[in-house]
Amino acid sequence: MTTRAIFQRYPELEGHLAWQSLADLPTPVQPLPGTANGWIKRDDLTHAAYGGNKVRKLEFVIAEMQARGVKTAYTFGATGTNAGVAAALMCRQAGVALTVYTFDQPDSPTVQRNQALMRAAGAKLVHRGSLLATVLTFYLHPARLRRDAYFLFAGCSNPVGVLGYVNAALELADQVAAGDLPEPDVIVVPVGSNGTLAGLTVGLHLAGLKSRLVGVRVAASHLGPIATCTTGAVQQMVDQTTAFLRQHVPTLRDLSVRVAPLDDQYFGDGYGVPTTAGQAAMVRFAEDFAIPLEATYTGKAAAAFLDALATTPGPVLFWDTFNSRSTDTLLASLQK
Repeated sequence: MTTRAIFQRYPELEGHLAWQSLADLPTPVQPLPGTANGWIKRDDLTHAAYGGNKVRKLEFVIAEMQARGVKTAYTFGATGTNAGVAAALMCRQAGVALTVYTFDQPDSPTVQRNQALMRAAGAKLVHRGSLLATVLTFYLHPARLRRDAYFLFAGCSNPVGVLGYVNAALELADQVAAGDLPEPDVIVVPVGSNGTLAGLTVGLHLAGLKSRLVGVRVAASHLGPIATCTTGAVQQMVDQTTAFLRQHVPTLRDLSVRVAPLDDQYFGDGYGVPTTAGQAAMVRFAEDFAIPLEATYTGKAAAAFLDALATTPGPVLFWDTFNSRSTDTLLASLQK
């Protein structure tokens, strides 16, 4: 696709929103074999080398970096951050040096592989231990005084990154209109850094789709007294996004969007800690659909999706945010 659905719908944004083609869009929508009403949005295939939901956000984030002449970027995430991998790859391509501050996460082969990928892509990893220490390092960094430095929130979920998922929802609406899938009754997506859910919430509203959007919380709701993964935190991102759209699109002057409450029941014992239901969902997806998931985000959301599938008569869509490309192949290519 030579442009994006958001610009086709709102051409007024062309002069106000930088964009660079990084993702392979639109991603496919497919029925899930063996189910009467299950569908999947294959955002695991957003890029030939490394898929997942972050690449959509980085189309706008990297473009903003380049428009501002950024030389160095800083972000943070768990030790096995998928966003860190995607950001490292795209910053490498853009010639931007990246530092990733990390906090503790239960160790796993995925965590170890992601760390190897970030280093191989040229990112500097600085482990800070606790989430609090990591966040303080990020927000109090002296480089914030530099014009050529860019601070990217965890999950690539800053205001322009959220617009990547406004675009994704408009893309889905185009696929519904084209008959590629029926309009879903329910759409299930994991929620960690809030940007994907915020963008989808705004985009579905703009598209006029009536789908009920279920955000499955997979990260801690609070850091001390600070709300980090809550309905209110998502609403804050939604409000930032709608304010931008109201400013630049005359027909959206009265735009107002509310977030549905997050689904908390699949979180389990902590961020990155596997759950029995999540692991069972991972096995089901691997064996029945040949689609790999992981325990931190998509496994837990897939458990919610399978439950929704059993209780919803109409179409239920699982929005796959994980990378399914071969990380062995990617790592080998980076290490050449």
